[in-house]
Amino acid sequence: MDKVTTLLFDIDGTVLNTDEFILQATEHALREVGYPVPDRSVINKTIGIPFPEYYIILSGANDKIDALTEAHRNFQYKNFHLAKLFPNSLATLKSLKERGYKMAAVTTRSNKTSNQTLIDTGVFELFDVVISFEDAHARKPDPAPLFKALEYFKEVPEKAIMIGDSDLDVQAGKNAGTKTIRAVYGFHSENLHNPEPDFVIKDISELLDLLP
Repeated sequence: MDKVTTLLFDIDGTVLNTDEFILQATEHALREVGYPVPDRSVINKTIGIPFPEYYIILSGANDKIDALTEAHRNFQYKNFHLAKLFPNSLATLKSLKERGYKMAAVTTRSNKTSNQTLIDTGVFELFDVVISFEDAHARKPDPAPLFKALEYFKEVPEKAIMIGDSDLDVQAGKNAGTKTIRAVYGFHSENLHNPEPDFVIKDISELLDLLP
């Protein structure tokens, strides 16, 4: 991977441990709007699916989706402290930055929540750019957010790697023409090889051995 210059990071489940940030917001929203709350194992399988599909699956209905989304986001605006760094995220990102890599965060979340969680956990300044839903108006596996980041860097996909914890991240990378790394310590343990990533890591610090 000597030719790689650019690293595109998913946030949730890759850089940040946002289990409680997302799960508690989901549980709150469903209770607030009057729907039963499924087991967390069920919620975990839907994380990464964009709104409104996320709440259609979890509520079993297609009404009150706006109310569910609003309740979810309002909870998160008051509870940014629930988003935590994975143990080796800060040191790994700093080392990669020192090695000269261009780095972007590419997320399906809104810019208000994504930026604030990165600021509060002390890693916002390590990214050259953060691409949120509002920036590309498309969500992974659509390659548009990745192309937006590559456009910012004026870089070609062949010199980039998409790093994420879900099959959607890997598929987005393949759709964009980048290399792909699957982080298996995050939310998603399903479809680990569908599609097949170029590399798999069990801890973010393993990037330091993969990348020169």
